[in-house]
Amino acid sequence: MNNLRAMIWKIRRLFVLVAILVFIPALSARCAQPIADSHFHIANYAMQGVPLKTFIDKYMGNQITRSVVFALPLQQKWDYYEHYAGDRMAPNYYMGPKAGLYYYSAIDTMIALDFLKLTEADKARLDPMIVGFNPMDRYGVNHIKRMLLLFPGVFEGVGEFTIHKELVTDKIEDQPIGENMAPGERLPPDAGPSTVNSLYDPSLKAVLDFAGQAGLVVCLHNDLYPARVTPAGKVISLSPQAPYTAALAHLCLSSPKATVDWAHTGLGRFVKPTKNHLKMVSQTLDACANWYTDLSWDLVQAYIVHPEPGMPSLDEWARFVTKYQDRILWGSDSVIYTRNRIDDKGNPVRGGAMPVEDYLAVKDILKPLWDKVGPEVANKVMYANHVRLFDTARLKVRAWEAAHAKDNVWDLPVQK
Repeated sequence: MNNLRAMIWKIRRLFVLVAILVFIPALSARCAQPIADSHFHIANYAMQGVPLKTFIDKYMGNQITRSVVFALPLQQKWDYYEHYAGDRMAPNYYMGPKAGLYYYSAIDTMIALDFLKLTEADKARLDPMIVGFNPMDRYGVNHIKRMLLLFPGVFEGVGEFTIHKELVTDKIEDQPIGENMAPGERLPPDAGPSTVNSLYDPSLKAVLDFAGQAGLVVCLHNDLYPARVTPAGKVISLSPQAPYTAALAHLCLSSPKATVDWAHTGLGRFVKPTKNHLKMVSQTLDACANWYTDLSWDLVQAYIVHPEPGMPSLDEWARFVTKYQDRILWGSDSVIYTRNRIDDKGNPVRGGAMPVEDYLAVKDILKPLWDKVGPEVANKVMYANHVRLFDTARLKVRAWEAAHAKDNVWDLPVQK
């Protein structure tokens, strides 16, 4: 009898151990903070990346619930005559080479064809975006329409595309605005004779107007203030005293139905936050009822949790996030394929798929911020706001596609 009791107690202890090792971790995983990556690049400036299935299974796994997928709209030109890096490696990033950047429309088809191979469960985890158009081209909106008509059921937004960005817009191979101006026409307030992009361009308004009409979410990169930087990364000038706030307000007020995610709160590698940064971002959000902003890019996230002198404090960021908790998204801004580089010994090192642990590490950078704002606000920024925006976009865009299924992609009307 004693042996039987001892055996029963051993079996009970075994069941308890199984519960601890299996059921409790599974419950914890289900109760963990769901995360949506609202800013992710599936390809780099040479259109190198990984298949969507690899991204879902290997990178997102059970830690990232949902994610946008967009490439870079711009291809870095590999100019033979530049002999970049002594011809020891190819350029696949915009910094370094002197050669320009050009729009690469085929990337949207690459993403669409890859997306259509996925199971319905995998498709539901991704929110693909259209990027392969020139926002300064009156025909740019027709590319967006064609992608929706040729690949119904795939895309939910446009972007990330760039208007003003440190170095990038200086390298875009396009004619300056001043070269083609009709007699008597004046330059837009945010442009000079050699500028190729403007927030006042009617072509950009057409893109945003159509996005509002079709229900597409727009991801727009526009630095908060001008910066001039050489291809080697040397800062020529920074102009925080001349922000683009008036131009941004003009854009959103001229296309009030467009839902826009303003990337990185207007920050970049060289465009760093000034003391009044959050005041200017707040003014933009207050003026633009349908605009959102994202806390993406590890460099920008470092400004938040480890501010340099003259930058907003972590407490100030926490107050800003709490105030605009329904209009802020989180994103990694990871570019899944790393850049080619020269190591410390002078040897070329070819880039490749980003290590999984590096991608997943980005979601933890802002933990000090989440601790300050609390779990409810953190959940909105890291997940709920994304789901609300993109679930709405799915319904609206699918409805537009159904209503326009018989449109002729060979003869689309001009968006005015």
